[in-house]
Amino acid sequence: MEKTLILGTFLLLVSYSQAQFPHQRVQTTFDNLPLEKIDTFNNGEDNSSGFFHYGRFFNNEYDTAYGGSWQGWALSNMTNDSTSGFGNQYSSITGSGVDATPNYGVGYLEPYIKFDTAINLSGAYFTNSTYAYMDMLNGSSFSKKFGGATGSDPDYFKVYITTFLDGTPSAQTSFYLADYRNADDSKDFIVDDWIYVDFNNIMEKDVLGDSVAFVFESSDNGQWGMNTPAYFCMDDLNAVSNLLVFPEFAVLEEDTFDNGSDNAGGFTINHLFFPNSYNSQWDSWSGWSISNRYDDSTDGFGNQYSSMARIPATIPESAWSYQYYHFVNSSVNNEIRTPYNLDAASDLIFGLVQVPTAVSFEITNSTYAYYDMLNGSGFSKKFGGASGNDPDYLRVVVRSESRSGAILGTDTVYLADYRFSDNSKDYILKDWKKVTIATCDKITFEMQSSDNGMWGMNTPSYFCLALSQRTSSSIKEQSNTQLDIYPNPTRDIVNIKANNIIENVNVFGLDGRLIQAIEPNTLSNSMTININDQQSGVYFIRVETSKGFSTQKVIKQ
Repeated sequence: MEKTLILGTFLLLVSYSQAQFPHQRVQTTFDNLPLEKIDTFNNGEDNSSGFFHYGRFFNNEYDTAYGGSWQGWALSNMTNDSTSGFGNQYSSITGSGVDATPNYGVGYLEPYIKFDTAINLSGAYFTNSTYAYMDMLNGSSFSKKFGGATGSDPDYFKVYITTFLDGTPSAQTSFYLADYRNADDSKDFIVDDWIYVDFNNIMEKDVLGDSVAFVFESSDNGQWGMNTPAYFCMDDLNAVSNLLVFPEFAVLEEDTFDNGSDNAGGFTINHLFFPNSYNSQWDSWSGWSISNRYDDSTDGFGNQYSSMARIPATIPESAWSYQYYHFVNSSVNNEIRTPYNLDAASDLIFGLVQVPTAVSFEITNSTYAYYDMLNGSGFSKKFGGASGNDPDYLRVVVRSESRSGAILGTDTVYLADYRFSDNSKDYILKDWKKVTIATCDKITFEMQSSDNGMWGMNTPSYFCLALSQRTSSSIKEQSNTQLDIYPNPTRDIVNIKANNIIENVNVFGLDGRLIQAIEPNTLSNSMTININDQQSGVYFIRVETSKGFSTQKVIKQ
């Protein structure tokens, strides 16, 4: 789509073309809450009385009268996972947040979270503080070594997590940060990794709540209460709990974008988290934006959200579907990650306990970067230089990484390449190019350019990314089970016929949430279900038979 716009008109359009992306879920990762530097913390000494993120308040009470004592929540990116004692109270035993991210929350004594309005809550990731971990492992002058001298004492340290709605508990669970109660001492443990805790113990269903409270309990108590240091660390509040099998689709209007100005800190699409950092003072952002802008002719920074190519069309008979928007990268280093504890699984990017939606990435240039390389600008050079012979390039190095940072696979996409001795082969990419990724825990992106200056890259550090998702758990499963689902569209009744005995049927919403779980009363390869109670829209019906699975999309009128 070509447009001819004078600058003033263009900027006016920009001011009216920003739209809020409909977040299916917002995670509090703590990474978009400010800390001045690495290996530091904020314990409320600034008298802020707490931390706010996206309508969520994390309490903090700081008392200068007692040498700077505090309780509630501290924000930390401390990395010390080995030094024992109270002086190291702000470190997690992992030395980082979930998936090696820097920031996390430290809960002490009486932490709680309040929400502006009631929201659907899944859970969060928890681990021990280094202080509490070392006290339980070795003992101290205040607390005992867990297990005692023989190792057989039935010690434990746990936290109760209670979700409230209008002052009434709506769910409760507990999590053992250490447990030595097993008769087999080899099974005793002190948590030393990030572990996901579901707030209502139902992975397929969230709990509605407007606040969450945390209460500690230990087997080691004295005259003044618990001897075990009352600390835990938490990260990725409201991470997706049910491990989605079906893609979430959300439509962003044509010619609009979302650059994270709502300060949600990123976008969660299925099991993938796209981080974003927005500075309201400068109206600037970094990380990922989401966009439906395709102005492929207007140069300059004002057109930073446009892709040179439209999203590829989804083939109806294919098991893969593209999202209806593209992602815009604005950072030399960026990533896409998931909050889960991961194991490798078949050909998917992220191996989960259950098979998630498989995804695929394609990359092309943003219009902004394309024209800066083609023509040059006040900040960056024209690629090839005056003679056309300069060996310029812009590339993205895509690394598939484990949680520990090990490189499991690398692919390089050249967004522009002028290194050929034959100048006719020089190019600036304006089509989508598929990225090769390996089974891993996260994907990192590093931009590299031949045009650099005092402050780093002169070439705009932008590219666009298309996300496609597989709409069934596997193509192999589809081939094993043949389905006939009718009528489609429907107003209420759905008839299902399969080539094998139907064992169960699950109905999922467009956001991937389980709507109905149905088990047939008789052994049959056909059954009828009623979706009259559901709102109009798109649903996925997944049928499990004695021979495999198959999924079909159904439209409810």
